[in-house]
Amino acid sequence: MPDQKKMRANNTWEIIRFDTKNSKFSHQKIDVDGKSYNNCEFGNCIIVLEKGETDLGGCKFKDCKLMLRGNAYTIGKIIKFFTGKCPLKVLNFDGPLFKNI
Repeated sequence: MPDQKKMRANNTWEIIRFDTKNSKFSHQKIDVDGKSYNNCEFGNCIIVLEKGETDLGGCKFKDCKLMLRGNAYTIGKIIKFFTGKCPLKVLNFDGPLFKNI
């Protein structure tokens, strides 16, 4: 189901989030931006985060990878610059996977 927009009182657009609850995902690429996941289980998935506009309350992750894109990628690189380490276990920032995405 595509994201929907509605007008806020201050004439800016707000993305309506779609909630997913108590679901299981396996061997999938999941774009979590603009969505809410509560008490879900993810196994061997690639979790894609670009803007950080998500809620992952009470979720479990087993053998998943986090792919940062856009603003999330930039923030990850800044954290790596300051700490010398990747902020989380993420796919290689400069790896070939990111070249075609």
